[in-house]
Amino acid sequence: MAVMKKIVIICVDDEKIVLNSLKTELKHAFGDEYILETAEGGKDALELYDELTADQNYDIPVVISDYVMPDMKGDELLISLHKRSDKSLKILLTGQATMEGVTNVINQGSLYRYIAKPWEPHDLVMTIKEAIRSFYQDKKLEQQNEELRIFNQTLEQKVKDRTAELAEKNKNIMDSIFYAKRIQQAVLPRNEHLNEVLGDYFILFKPRDVVSGDFFWGTIFKNYLIFAVADCTGHGVPGAFMSMLGIAFLNEIVNKQDIFDPAFILNNLRKNIISSLHQQGFIGEQKDGMDIAIVMLDLIPDPIWIENGTCKEVYHLVFSGANSPLWVIRKKVPNLEFRKESQPGIILKNETEDVQLFEILPDPMPIGIHERMDDFTNKKFLISKGDTLYIFSDGFADQFGGPKGKKFKYSKLRELILNVYEKPMNTQKEILEETIENWKGEESQIDDISILGVRI
Repeated sequence: MAVMKKIVIICVDDEKIVLNSLKTELKHAFGDEYILETAEGGKDALELYDELTADQNYDIPVVISDYVMPDMKGDELLISLHKRSDKSLKILLTGQATMEGVTNVINQGSLYRYIAKPWEPHDLVMTIKEAIRSFYQDKKLEQQNEELRIFNQTLEQKVKDRTAELAEKNKNIMDSIFYAKRIQQAVLPRNEHLNEVLGDYFILFKPRDVVSGDFFWGTIFKNYLIFAVADCTGHGVPGAFMSMLGIAFLNEIVNKQDIFDPAFILNNLRKNIISSLHQQGFIGEQKDGMDIAIVMLDLIPDPIWIENGTCKEVYHLVFSGANSPLWVIRKKVPNLEFRKESQPGIILKNETEDVQLFEILPDPMPIGIHERMDDFTNKKFLISKGDTLYIFSDGFADQFGGPKGKKFKYSKLRELILNVYEKPMNTQKEILEETIENWKGEESQIDDISILGVRI
């Protein structure tokens, strides 16, 4: 508990009669509320001030000083006191002060009030009362400012501590995410494996975050090349967990269970995902899963005779998709007709004099619990050397950007691929990546982006 300090008023004058008169008037006005101390010169006043301020039990709100004194003028005294402490308020009480002296103490000693002798008692008392009130008001404000400074300092330290704590937690989280990235990269097919499996290909793989909800996959089973691109629910860490589930299940289904039919693969993949996520189909249940396009290509060609008598080797392709299509681009072959049973679910989306772009449609349902739970179906297609296949997630087409901040869209993506499909596969990848970066501009990437291109 703070101890109330004694309040001292110091009066300085070289004439005792003036000091006695001051004490009498102030005693009459204030009674014993304040201690009245006197000094008969500047040097005595400084000693008295130093003695009182050294004792923590006293406050000196007011010093009243004459101007003309033999050892030290009043302006010099008040300026010296101000240098010791700018808290005490200074009153110059004199009849002989010069303008220069008053100006000096105003500028250098922060003079509170100049009162001419002979003074008017009521005016002097009111001036002292107001000076004391101002002193304690300033002191209270200073105390509040100090308390606020300490509070802010404490708060600032708490913020620093909390920021450091959050930074450490964020570092730990990011370390974990980067570790998850290394795990995901280890699970995804390596370039060496893809080079061996796919041959002439590119993969544009741009996660929105450190880890991705998209994944790509490929293998050779007997005489069949099988490859896929999937887009899992969400992105970042949740999507990455789903992607690793998908890769693990595809490896299990194809490499261990010897299932290579695309529709059978997707049926089994859906069954495993639903079982692993304990999906029941309840209303409001989270419908996690994935969209996926999977291609199976028989690596043993068949000959087809064209009307002009020439023979062309073709390969049997089987496709199945869960909300994700397959695009096939080929140069036109005169007089080569496709088998009728290969046509349902296949749309000729773009055609020029020399080039055709076919879209092989997926089944309109995801891998996961859904209101539609039919078996996935296969679409069959004949392809030949020089044809180029593209499977992808929706991240490229859905990316916002351009001059109007709109989606890139699939129609623009088809036009882009038709313009570059004859270029080397690595060049196609570079053009696609540069195009989407330019389109995105200052916009944030909204989803994972994956495009797999394979040239036969």
